[in-house]
Amino acid sequence: MRRLSLPGAALLWFLVSMACSGPVYAQGNACRVSGATSVSIGNYNPFTGAGFTQVQVNLNLTRYRSGSGYTRRVNFYFVQPAGSPAYAVRYLNSSVLYTLPASHPLSLPTPPSSGTVFYDFGTSGFPNTVSIPLVVTIPGNLDLVAGDPIVFDIRYICTGASGLSSVTSPATLAAAMTIRINVQSALQASYAGPALDFGEVGAVTDAQASTRAVTGAVRVASSGPYTVSMSAANNYRMTYPGGNLGTTTQTIRYSTRFLGQTKNNAAPTFTTVACNRAGTGGQNLPITVTLQDGGATKTPAPNYRDTLTVTVTPLAVPYGGATLNCPAL
Repeated sequence: MRRLSLPGAALLWFLVSMACSGPVYAQGNACRVSGATSVSIGNYNPFTGAGFTQVQVNLNLTRYRSGSGYTRRVNFYFVQPAGSPAYAVRYLNSSVLYTLPASHPLSLPTPPSSGTVFYDFGTSGFPNTVSIPLVVTIPGNLDLVAGDPIVFDIRYICTGASGLSSVTSPATLAAAMTIRINVQSALQASYAGPALDFGEVGAVTDAQASTRAVTGAVRVASSGPYTVSMSAANNYRMTYPGGNLGTTTQTIRYSTRFLGQTKNNAAPTFTTVACNRAGTGGQNLPITVTLQDGGATKTPAPNYRDTLTVTVTPLAVPYGGATLNCPAL
């Protein structure tokens, strides 16, 4: 963990792995296929720009058998949910991945439709499980969620033999291929906005103090959830170099509003807040500081100041606790 003293920046990350879900199979005394290929291809930091290009992946596919009946041929393509990034899955140099609600024609017997995968398991004496070579590309700079794998379903039709009927309307094999990437819980944080400077306050009275406020923001970008805490070096009192914090005429009190909490010298303890992931595009966490004392009765000095320290820490994922929409607090 690194501490962010305003202004400043920090880059932190954890390495995490991801889980996958199981497949759902077609039902009935008809041909079908099963399989749940899961592969891990490395570490991914969404802030570095590096992705994975032309990764060799073998899809393990098993045909269904019932008594003497068996699945003979299968024709399929991969699908991903609407809004998915521009992943690529290729077979024999052709793209075989489609983003829903898009679909693609399937046909059996041969010849199969272009842009699909065709496999003939052969007669009953041939192996029931086969390994189909694919090439997968994961682009860089994607706003991937730390803790989530990349899962592809397949849409297929098949022909049955020796008593198994054929499936001519596309069926779905869920989670046929899961790409596990160790998406680092990467985080960037910096101060955003003008300096938190009250300017000249020598003529400001205590009654006028509450009208003097300045605002800024802590900018956070993250692939996973994170926590935020805050402290003030002088417990929300400004003083000048050589000033005595125990002398009221040498201190100027102020309050800070941040993540739904208002902290001041009377109540300085900030409760750490767990936040939703900010995404790699980033979010601003507004901060407002307001005078509580005027400077009219204070010892004249050119530089009254205090230091606010905001600590932003990525959480290991998956994270089971509750998180908040922090920009809205």
